[in-house]
Amino acid sequence: MCTLGTHKNFIFEYGFNSYKKEKIMKSLIIGTTISVMLSSVIVASSIESSTIKQLQKDVEALKLRDIQMKKEFEGNAMSGFQLAGYASFDYTDEQNADGSFSSVQFSPIFHYQYGNVFQFEGEVEFTINSEGETDTELEYAAGTFFINDYMGLQIGKFLSPVGQFVQNLHPSWINKLPSAPLGFGHDGAAPSANVGIALRGGLPKIGGIRSNYALFISNAPTFGIAADGDVIIDTSAKTTSSGASKTWGGRYAINPVGNMEIGISAATGKIAETLASDEEIQRDYDVFGTDMMYNINAFSLKAEYIQQKIGENALSPLEGGTWKAWYTQLSYQFDRIKLEPVLRYGAYDNPETNRNQWTLGLNYLFSNNIMAKIAYEINTDEDNAAIDSSANNNRFLAQFAFGF
Repeated sequence: MCTLGTHKNFIFEYGFNSYKKEKIMKSLIIGTTISVMLSSVIVASSIESSTIKQLQKDVEALKLRDIQMKKEFEGNAMSGFQLAGYASFDYTDEQNADGSFSSVQFSPIFHYQYGNVFQFEGEVEFTINSEGETDTELEYAAGTFFINDYMGLQIGKFLSPVGQFVQNLHPSWINKLPSAPLGFGHDGAAPSANVGIALRGGLPKIGGIRSNYALFISNAPTFGIAADGDVIIDTSAKTTSSGASKTWGGRYAINPVGNMEIGISAATGKIAETLASDEEIQRDYDVFGTDMMYNINAFSLKAEYIQQKIGENALSPLEGGTWKAWYTQLSYQFDRIKLEPVLRYGAYDNPETNRNQWTLGLNYLFSNNIMAKIAYEINTDEDNAAIDSSANNNRFLAQFAFGF
């Protein structure tokens, strides 16, 4: 039987033990909570440290990328590319022949420049031949390194610096007539292109007079018989001298007054000829030319003389001689009615023929770079050596040309 004292002792011990257990549980809960909180802080601190390091890496990467982009931007800012060119469409009605749409030409021109260091210029000519096929020709492709404000070193294939018409006036949208002057086309008296190097530039003013120059060294041209039987000087620019030494020469021009230029050209060297036996021989080769252009008000006057002289060689059945051509051209551009009449006289003389030509033309200018032209040519062979050929045939010409 339990006594009252015993019951009291049980109650006391039970209450004390319960209190003790509760206190222990609270301590465990508090300890566990603190441990969890400390662990969270440690983990959070570790994560935060890792995140900061990653952010620092990202910032450094962005800085590096920014520097690279800045360099690329500066490089692109130094570079410039431009697409230009011209196109023309022709109709020809020749005496003793049927009229036809005789020519379609498209000539894109590519320009690239890197600051004041380097410039590239290239022209590709696309034409349609009589068989309906597309002929492609690289007119020129040359790079120029700018040495200083007065000199540039050019290398590649470039239009001949000799004379004025070939290098500056031959594009259809610049030429004021649908045809080139006699002797200034391919295989004529005027050199057309060179593969080599050249120094070009302008000189400081001397007494108020400006001047420019071009000096070049190139592969030699060739001399021989063309497919049509004519004896020709081929100056189309080859990547070999065909056993001949190099040709060198240049042009110097002054501007005595505004809108006037007077130039003189010369070249010398050897020209290559391949005999029927495939033996290659050389001949002396000399070029001389002079040109003038003057624009005053609405009048434009142009004139040029050019000759190529070929020396003799006893090993060849072909005789040497002089291929020479010249022309004078006058035009007047009306302002209000956008018409431009043009008159040109030219002559071409070589050992096989002596020709002259009068050309009267009229242009309508839609703008400075878009025009329609009509012209009538009166052709004469003074020696009558080609009386049954086209040398004596007059022609009506029409052309639409534009530059871009």
